[in-house]
Amino acid sequence: MPSLTSQFNWKIAGFAGQGIKNAGEMFSRLMCRWGWDIYDYTEFPSLIKGGHNTYQVLASTTKAYCQEYPVDLLVCLSKNGLEFHKAELNGNSLVMADFADEKIDPAQFDLPGRLVDVPFFGLAKESGSQQRLIGNTVAIAASAAAVGIGLEEVQRLIADTFAGKDSVIEINRKAAMAGYEFVRKLDLPKRDLVRQADPARISLSGAEAIGLGAIAGGLQFYCAYPMSPSTPILHYLAAKGDAVAMVVKQSEDEIGAVNVALGASFAGVRAMCGTAGGGFCLMTEALGYAGIAELPLVVVLAMRPGPAVGMPTWSSQADLYFAIYASQDEFPRVVLAPGDMQESFELTRRALELAEAFQTPVIILTEKNLTEGRGTFIPLDTSFTNKRFGFIDTPKADETGFFPRHYPTDSGLSFRTRPGQPNGAFISTSYEHDRYGLTSESETDRMEQMKKRFRKFEAMKKAILPQQQEMASGAKLGLISFGATKGVVAAARQALEAAGITSHWLHLSWLWPFPQPQVSKFITACDRLVVVENNFTGQLANLITQQTGNAKLERLNKFDGRPFYPHEIVNYVKEEYEIR
Repeated sequence: MPSLTSQFNWKIAGFAGQGIKNAGEMFSRLMCRWGWDIYDYTEFPSLIKGGHNTYQVLASTTKAYCQEYPVDLLVCLSKNGLEFHKAELNGNSLVMADFADEKIDPAQFDLPGRLVDVPFFGLAKESGSQQRLIGNTVAIAASAAAVGIGLEEVQRLIADTFAGKDSVIEINRKAAMAGYEFVRKLDLPKRDLVRQADPARISLSGAEAIGLGAIAGGLQFYCAYPMSPSTPILHYLAAKGDAVAMVVKQSEDEIGAVNVALGASFAGVRAMCGTAGGGFCLMTEALGYAGIAELPLVVVLAMRPGPAVGMPTWSSQADLYFAIYASQDEFPRVVLAPGDMQESFELTRRALELAEAFQTPVIILTEKNLTEGRGTFIPLDTSFTNKRFGFIDTPKADETGFFPRHYPTDSGLSFRTRPGQPNGAFISTSYEHDRYGLTSESETDRMEQMKKRFRKFEAMKKAILPQQQEMASGAKLGLISFGATKGVVAAARQALEAAGITSHWLHLSWLWPFPQPQVSKFITACDRLVVVENNFTGQLANLITQQTGNAKLERLNKFDGRPFYPHEIVNYVKEEYEIR
């Protein structure tokens, strides 16, 4: 097998309960420490134990954009891995499996590449462990040996992962040594991965990047009810809450989560809640309350396939309309959609500023592939000044005794007060109201407040964030994407360029208010437009047509719960070129 020089694709497969995700995350951190850029992708059914689980790590000396084929090293902790992933291998692939434990007859498997016997569970037992789970540590060390990463790096990783648990560290160190030495003695083709200079990158999941961005943005209160794939955000912030003086609460349900967060916002703190599509359904009434009461709120909507419960542990981009239009009647909101770890951090930080600046809900659209995947992240700054917006220090009540919280200013933005401020009292209900927040059904107050709220929308349009746009000289093809399709499109463009097809690319991270001037300008530069998205009806393509009037869009949609792979985009573009 030829030596790998710039890209390495590793995958581990087994049952839930075998530590597949933990092993995958550890190997990912190992590659990151080796100086390689990484992108992780995980698949698992919505079962507590059992079912087929995988964790894939693409490592690159340049940029790892997304999950790809073929797999260079496949580690199978169950026989299913040999059966389910044959199509992902090629003649240079290496496959490791435990023949004795899984009762594998290699003659039964006509696999591309080379299949070798590595007794993961037997070596774990010989090392003094009675836990089968330690077999995944053997697998990590065996993988490291196969690609020339030193045992000392694996041992350091184990020590850091299980810091403070000396007995656990010792068991895992012995198992790692056994797995490493076993593979090192095998007659395998040399494939040493060269250590790269570390550009101060860190490895984060999308959920961790969102959480870190929220902390950088001055988040003071987070509330959520666990719902995949948003739950890891709750776990991350709960672990960091005390260190950053943040209140993190798990509510009894999603209705409670959003209303408690709105209470915190009313009290004057920066607040955020998180959920998935089903939970967002329950939050929509409170979202309308945030709109009419002009309360800042950031909501993370982590998309998964539906309708109803759908496929809880898989990915989708089908809640775009839901995020933009969910409400009773109309009110302004911002919808952002990060496409990678860097954007997850930056847009979450910015979302908290936007919510407070415009006194309105901001929805962050993310998805399972992003929240539960991992990638490298290079911090551009380590300190952030969180300017507060809209508060008045010395409010003045008028002759009514109330503060005119909803005064109809030219900008639509009115001053806020905090509960308890002298002369700052006002009413904040879910009813239409006058400038003091007092319930009103008069035509005058209704017209005044609706116009006031939508004057903010005009200001929000002017604050539109820059979109990622890449123009290629002489290109006629234009690709448009949003969310976690970002990396796949980037990788596909490279493959297309190698095949002689150049392309323009617009990746939309700010979706609402819709950036109509930017999109229209991009459209005019392209003879052919392909919108890539993970839903059935082409929601982004439809939105573009609605907002620009351009109906000549090709829709490349995928809706099976799995992400696009670069070759799917490449094949589609090439087939259409041949037809034309």
